This record gives sequence, C-alpha cells and structure tokens, in this order.
Amino acid sequence: MADEAVLAVQKWLNKTYGNVPGFERAPENGRTGWPTIYSLRMGLQHEIGISNLGEGFGSTTKTALAAVVGRLKPGYKGNIAQLIQGAFWCKGIDPVDFNDKFTTNTLSAIIELQEDAGVSADGRITVALMAALFDMAAFVLVEKGDARVREMQRTLNSKFSEELQEIMPCDGLYQRSTNTALIYALQRAEGMGPGQANGNYGPGTITATPTVNQGASGEVVRIIQYGLYVNGFYQGAFDGYFGVAVASAVVSFRKFMNLPPFTSTADLTVIKGLLTSNGNTNRDSNTFDTATQLSATQARQLKQFDFSIVARYLTGTVGVGSNRRNKNLTSQELSDLTNAGLSVVPLYEDGSYELEYFNMQQGIHDGFVASNAAAKLGFPAATTIYFAVDVDILDGDIEGTVIPYFRGISQAMGSSIYKIGIYGTRNVCNRVTEASGTNILFSYVADMSYGWSGNLGFKMPTNWAFDQFVEYTAVGVDIDQVASSGKDQGSKSFKASPNVVRLEFARTLINNSYQLKPVKPYLSSLEVDGPEIHVSTALSDFYVKLESTFSNNVNGAPLGFKVTDGKISTQVQAELEKFKQANEAAKNFDFMSLFSLLGPMIRNGNIKVGISTKNGMLGFKVVCESETKIYNTNQQEVIKTSVNVEIYTKPNGLGIPVENFNPIYSPVSKNAPDLNWVANKVALGVLVVGIALLAVAATGGVAAIAEAISALIPAAL
Repeated sequence: MADEAVLAVQKWLNKTYGNVPGFERAPENGRTGWPTIYSLRMGLQHEIGISNLGEGFGSTTKTALAAVVGRLKPGYKGNIAQLIQGAFWCKGIDPVDFNDKFTTNTLSAIIELQEDAGVSADGRITVALMAALFDMAAFVLVEKGDARVREMQRTLNSKFSEELQEIMPCDGLYQRSTNTALIYALQRAEGMGPGQANGNYGPGTITATPTVNQGASGEVVRIIQYGLYVNGFYQGAFDGYFGVAVASAVVSFRKFMNLPPFTSTADLTVIKGLLTSNGNTNRDSNTFDTATQLSATQARQLKQFDFSIVARYLTGTVGVGSNRRNKNLTSQELSDLTNAGLSVVPLYEDGSYELEYFNMQQGIHDGFVASNAAAKLGFPAATTIYFAVDVDILDGDIEGTVIPYFRGISQAMGSSIYKIGIYGTRNVCNRVTEASGTNILFSYVADMSYGWSGNLGFKMPTNWAFDQFVEYTAVGVDIDQVASSGKDQGSKSFKASPNVVRLEFARTLINNSYQLKPVKPYLSSLEVDGPEIHVSTALSDFYVKLESTFSNNVNGAPLGFKVTDGKISTQVQAELEKFKQANEAAKNFDFMSLFSLLGPMIRNGNIKVGISTKNGMLGFKVVCESETKIYNTNQQEVIKTSVNVEIYTKPNGLGIPVENFNPIYSPVSKNAPDLNWVANKVALGVLVVGIALLAVAATGGVAAIAEAISALIPAAL
C-alpha cells in the first residue's frame, strides 16, 4: 500500500534534485525501499558539497558530513533538514513536519531513533546517526526478529557505538553486524583499545581469548551468554555470571559441534566456535577433502595423521590452462583409499561458482550425472552425495536459484538409491534444507569461508554432517580439514553392479519425464530383463521395459540417431531447426534443452523413436539405449542398458481433445496389430514429439507438445 508521506518525499526529491548531474530519481510509488534511500543519500551528498554522487554512504560522505552535523539542531534552516525529515518518513518514524526547518518535532524524531537504537537519547546528530537514518536498517523489532537479540543489539550499541562511530540495526535479527559487534566486544573485554579492536577474530584476539569456567563473572561471560543464545543453546539471563545454566549450555554446544572434551569449560574452541563460523582452526578432526587424485602412498600418509574419512569429487576437473587436471575419483583411487583404511564421501561440483549456474534444469542434469557416477564407482545404497553451492549467495537470491536447483536434483534422484546432501554456507544449507521439495538429508558446511555473508551471523545447520574449517598442504596435497558430526561415516566397501547402474539410468530417465508421471510409483518393481511394467490411467496406457541388451543399429526404427559424449550430431541439430521453421507449433519450443537433458543421461548410445501399435491402439514408442563403462578391481566392463517406453493415449491424453481423438486413431486398422514399429511420413516430427514426451519436465512445454502431437499424428497416418 502506498504511503502518501513517502510519496511526497519522493516527489520533492525529484523536483529538488532532478536536474543535478548524477542524481537518480526516486520511484514515485509511495513505497519505502533502497531506490528512495539512494535518492535521499544523493540529495544529502549534493547538499554537503559532493559532486560525484553515488548510492553508498562511504568515507567521502562521512568526512564531508562531519563538518556539517554540528549545525543540525533546532534553528537550522536548509534542505538537509527536509532530507532528514524525509528519511524519517521512510524509516517509519513520524517527524510531523516536512519542510526546510529543523523543528522541535524533528528533534523528537531524533530522540525516538536514539532510544530505539539504545544510544544516548540526547538529540545530538552524529555522522553515525545520519548513516543509520539514511539506510534501510530497522531499529524496532521486525516480524521475524527476536526480542532478546534486539536487547543484545541495543546493549552493544550503548557501549560501543561512540567509539565505533557506527550504530548497528536493532531489529532482533542476528546478522553480520551483530556478530562483528560481539567480536569487537570480546576484544575490548580482552583489554584491546578502541584503535586496536576491529571486530575481526584474528591472531591477536585468538591469543588473548581466555579460558573461563563455572563461577566466573564479567563481560567475557556475558559475551559467552550472547553467543550461546544466538546459537540456540541458552535461554537464561545476560547477567555476566557463569552459572549452572551456562555450564550446561557449553556442554550441549560442545556435543552438537563435536568439540571434545565435552566439559563445561569455555576455552578458545568454544568461544571462537560461538562467534565465528570456522572456530578454532587448530582443533583436531577426522575428515578432510581434496581435489587431488590421491596415490596409495599419499592415502597411507594421510591416514597416519589420524584422518579416517576423505571427501572426494565424483567428476570434473580443477584449474585452468596448463594447470588443468582431473579431480574425479577413480576406481583405482577408491581401492587405494579403502586399503589405507579411509572411508569415502562423494562430492559433486562441476561449475557451481556463479549465481547463474543454479536453476532447476541444471539440477536435473547434475542429479543424474552424480547419481550415475556414484553407481559406476560402486557406492552403496543410501550413500549421501553432497552437491556444492560454492559461491557466496545473498539471502534474497536463494529462493530463485539454489532452491529450484535442488528441487531439480530431487526430481532427478526421486527413485535413486542415493540420498541428497548440500555443500554451502550456513544460510544456504539451512534455507535449502527447510525448503519444500529439496529432500536434503545432510549438510556439508563451508565454514572455512568465514568472511562469506552466508556464514557470519547464521546458526549451524542442525543436520550438519561435515564442517569444513581450514585449508593447508599436507604430504604435497592441498587439503581442507573438516570436522564430522558422526551422522555420515562415508563408505568403505565398493562394488559397481551392472544392474544398479542400469536401474539408476532408467529411474532417472523416467523421473525426469512429465508425461511418465503415472509410472513413477511403480519404479520400485522395475527389474532388469524383468516383466514389462503396464500402467493404465483414464488418459493413457504406459508400457516400460528395462533390458540389458540392444543393437547398435539405429536403422531398425523409423527414426534413430546416435549420442556421443552426451551430444547429438550437428546434422540432427540442423534438421531440428528446419522442423521448427516448418511447424508453427514448434517454433517457440526449446528442443535443444530437451536434448541437453537426455544427452548426458545416455552419454554414449542411441535414441530410437517411432509410432507403434498394441492391442489395436496407436501410440508412440521411444527407446533410449546407453553403453557405460564400469570398473571393479580395475577390470573394465562395458554394460548395455535399454529403456523402452510406449505410450498409448485415450481421449484427452497427451492434450489431444476428445473431438480430435477419433479422426486421429480411426486408421489404426490399416496397420497390422502389435507391430513393433510403424513407418510414417513425418519421422522427424515423430522424433521431436517422442523425445519431448520424455524430457519435457524441466521445459514447461507441455502445451506446445500437445499442439504438436495433434498436428503430427494425422499426417503420420
């Protein structure tokens, strides 16, 4: 809902500063937001003599403002007074006036803001107060805020805002600024002066961190209480006394984070663990990860360092140019690792370094590639595969990127023998785990990146299995040291089963097909070279068969072509473009997206498509054939997999209207019943429709497919 006062502020800003070079006009919509705040900042910058206007409130603005703030009090007249009043209207504090006079009402608004922020309510304007005012930060409890966190924020402001020249938000949301203020408070309690303390838990702070036990009191204890509270382990008073409740909370925190010994002593491991994501980087742990393919000697040496679990990548490369090298786990390496006594945890990361990488279709692709790679290596059923989000994604971007990505992974692995895990910041792990449709079992937390926005100020996920906290070189290998909670012990026994690989292929293929949704509940009964699955619905009959043999001859079907290294030939791509140009219904359909899903699934093999008949019904038949190499004790085996799908539609099935059904299907008697394949005159069209039936899940093209089917089948007959 638009606010008339905010709208008046926006209109005044544009009228007053609209012709100033570099000024960006405020949206005249009556709604508070960053664009209006930026316009207010630019107006202020212009008034204090800055010509190069910008959206920020940095050192240039603060330096210029320092010479002005002393004049901003009752009796002052000028545009800065109106800018201050405008900022208050946008902040939700009523300054009553909106003019160029610094009135007693304006002074009252200043005092109200100071009281909300926990600082001295003397009505004096400072640079820090102006920075807090000309910002979207809230100083009252917000909807999802915590009153006790707000109490902590106000207390920290009252103690340190003057020397920090900064007023943190007091909205009840534990966040980066609150976390930094807690570290600053610890540094001051350790005896650092205002010029030395900086809110960063560096070597000096580590050295000065005390060891505190039950019975102690003082500011360090109060900070421990704050840290225990925001991490979810303490509900008592912030009174600075280390009593029984604090001692019990410390023990619980140690156990949750697996920080032995499980005593009530609050030492560096506990205190830094409460106030930073990476904690005490000198602590012991039993897990490491690496992007290096380890030799038998290196595996034995690392085992001697008391590591018992190693996390390795299922696929991919690392480095660029001449430094590019494979990082994928191999069968030989698995043998070397397990012979050394190490358990293995699988990671998947093939390009998750940018925000743009994450979408549902990419998740479907990655879910298939990862689960099939794990099957080929022989990871046992119920193994958790951790999919990486190796980028600092801001909270507001998670909903539209990472969550759809993991929903795609979940769709691809809906019937997989493997479980889904996530690697990322604390915030990403928590948000994705809580989201519907992601099916996250465990989190592998990237706490080593302690400066990332998604770590500082966020709780550790309750489903954490691994906690990455420091990197270094050991036995000539770059490793990340990782703590483990014990939830995931990794795998020690590996055997690649041809039928497991075949079933992973078939289940993933069917899970990714929108049109085959009715078949999904019956996937548990699918067997290699077993009976054909028949599923009948009101709209269609489905037949699915999984076989361990096929002929590489693609000429036996009305239309067939080879897939090599996950790609179709340029000739087929060219034919698809011709088809799109010749068929209006297909012009806006992204066929290459369909092939981008199917191609990596098949990898090397064939796709065969045609019209088929069964029991007097006419339908589509699609066969996906794949050849895969697996290794057991370094012996290579090439296995074949064939997934045969037939769909026989009924009125309204596949989007074919009832009125068009009889004309489309009446000529079926012209064909001999139960022919395996039926030749047709529009083979490429049938190919497109057949492939689309299997791969349309992530493209949103169901309506286009239905239209194409309605147009193509009569011509095929």
